[in-house]
Amino acid sequence: MNYSGRRVLVLGLGRSGRAALELLLSQGARVSAYDRDSSALTDLPLEVGRIEGDELPALETYEIVVASPGFALQARENIVPEVDLAAQLLEAPIVAVTGTNGKSTTSVMIGDMLRASGFDTAVGGNLGTPLCELVGRRLDWVVAEVSSFQLEHARQLRARVAILLNLAPDHLDRHGTLEAYAAAKARLAELQSPEDVLVANLDDTWASRVAASAPATTFGFSQQRSLASGAFLAGSELVVAREGQIQLRVEHSALSRAARTPVANALAASAAAFVAGARDEAIAAVLTSFEGLPHRANEICVRGGVRYVNDSKATNPSAAAATAAAQRSPTVWICGGRNKGLSFAPLVPEARRARAVIAYGESAQAIASALAGATEVIESCRLESALREAARRAVPGDVVLLAPACSSHDQFHSFEERGERFAELARALPDAAPAPGEGSC
Repeated sequence: MNYSGRRVLVLGLGRSGRAALELLLSQGARVSAYDRDSSALTDLPLEVGRIEGDELPALETYEIVVASPGFALQARENIVPEVDLAAQLLEAPIVAVTGTNGKSTTSVMIGDMLRASGFDTAVGGNLGTPLCELVGRRLDWVVAEVSSFQLEHARQLRARVAILLNLAPDHLDRHGTLEAYAAAKARLAELQSPEDVLVANLDDTWASRVAASAPATTFGFSQQRSLASGAFLAGSELVVAREGQIQLRVEHSALSRAARTPVANALAASAAAFVAGARDEAIAAVLTSFEGLPHRANEICVRGGVRYVNDSKATNPSAAAATAAAQRSPTVWICGGRNKGLSFAPLVPEARRARAVIAYGESAQAIASALAGATEVIESCRLESALREAARRAVPGDVVLLAPACSSHDQFHSFEERGERFAELARALPDAAPAPGEGSC
């Protein structure tokens, strides 16, 4: 699309909005920008129109509206998501990853595998760098993490390799129903062509169903069965095969801890990197050395014989339950934050195995109600008091786990800020349990 001289509105001046605005100006568009926060508009170029306030501008008066992911909008012909704007102008082919859980880890692993194979590769999208910032760079591949917010209005985002990881209830406060959330995610596969490849989790009902009707060729991955073409577990090995021929074998025991937890991410990344042309030895090297991302089941410290594990990124019940299930020691589990319209029922099976659950913040009462009878649940006001209570109840050999099952936005700006605060508090603990009563609000 030619944007020169066209009247364009950019909604939201977060990082992706800023990147879109700068790209549009470089393309000669006549740009206006809207943000609820007037301070976001103060340092814009003089030629950019500035609109602020609680009410959105009249979207129909603009030829094109480039919407940041945070804006929940009804479908309109003139809405162009930031990822679509970038996709039209990127020179490099795209590897795109979506799903409920594991997107960031899988995206980074794929990027590492491609770079280790000699490809000039950038990783961005919902993870860090907006895709619009990558336009104009001479790259071999762009690896993009894409969320349901970015995909719901997408029409131009064609992924040469698309990855569907899994589907579990999430963001229902935005999408309304699980069906609408699933449909947004499925856009990634629907926008592919027959020349493209779809890497799909064949153990996941949603991903398998989308793959069955998708235009691209499927290259699957599975923990449960062998595949003629795909990545799978065979005995003690992670295997990649094509047309019945084994291309790569890596001992499961040789995988790094971050690549093993969960191994589905490693399977997805191996499959995607393989079809994108990564070398077998590069894939294997990353699988054995991958250190993981911050705030994703990272061990922070040991205090009084208790391990403190930060999985602040577990912002929905299915992700939190998976992390709790991966713990091999008795666990004092910290949950809480702001609910995203989700049921806490998926927490119950793992709560039964926990020594106790400390529920804090806006969702404390709802979590306590959902887990009643499964384990002892203690309600707390803030993360600080929750951690003190968890430290008091844990005994040597236990794990104190932050896997909140909620967003951070009741007490923190982001899951990163929440995880950093947890780590700070854990490292500041004495090498002994706090005295009774120190866990109160």
